[in-house]
Amino acid sequence: MPTILARARDRTYSDFLMGSRLDLYRGMLESALGAGYRILSIEQAWRLIEDERFDPARRHLVLRHDVDTDPGTAAAMWEIERALGIMSSYYFRLSTLDPSLMARIGADGGEASYHYEELATVAKRRGLRSRTVVEAHIPEARARFAQNLARIRASTGLPLRVVASHGDFVNRRLGIPNWVILDDPAFRKEVGIDLEAYDRALLDRLTIQHSDVPYPRYWEPGDPADAIQAGEPVVFILVHPRHWRVHRLVNARDDIRRVVEGVRFTLGVPARRQQ
Repeated sequence: MPTILARARDRTYSDFLMGSRLDLYRGMLESALGAGYRILSIEQAWRLIEDERFDPARRHLVLRHDVDTDPGTAAAMWEIERALGIMSSYYFRLSTLDPSLMARIGADGGEASYHYEELATVAKRRGLRSRTVVEAHIPEARARFAQNLARIRASTGLPLRVVASHGDFVNRRLGIPNWVILDDPAFRKEVGIDLEAYDRALLDRLTIQHSDVPYPRYWEPGDPADAIQAGEPVVFILVHPRHWRVHRLVNARDDIRRVVEGVRFTLGVPARRQQ
């Protein structure tokens, strides 16, 4: 078990000292292409599944980016993918929205959509401390989600019919994910959502899932290069731009915000301002 000092050392390196890993990112994608994988966005994969055109005999790699803190590095990753002729998914939080970049991704054939967190936002804003109390505020979270979704659609001109839940520390502490606000077919229909990225209808088609994590581990449960080399039929890779290139000011602001939010939540102090 890493000590507090070791965790602080690793976090400092990951957030402020690590060199760019974008060449490794490009190499991973080139390796997948060389192994015969068709790299898809989540929306592309879902449309193929819906139309019963998802060929299980062909190798697929479903690529998703959660832009939690660094749209600048997200843009750099998108340029790498464009050069390789790859389409993938990018999900932006309210705090990382970049309508110009999102519109550009959409115009180039990729998927740019919403990384939502309204349930966690309501919990922090109101100082809610238990799952039961949070569940009573799901209607409020749904109303906020509908408003934010409409605003982002208007600013980007994108359909945003596939969205992905963000996992905030509040969700983990209370044991309730943000996606519960979309666990209602009538509400989905009302706001025009076809798929939530954590829906079993999608996840059950993936044969192996990988997510990047901070230094020193880098990948969980293991390096997707092994799955690619083994020829897994449907590989899913989730990446976070923050883990591939250091943006010191962005990381410092986010680290401070996390500490403040954590202290306020522990003390039961409602957040002063949440979108």
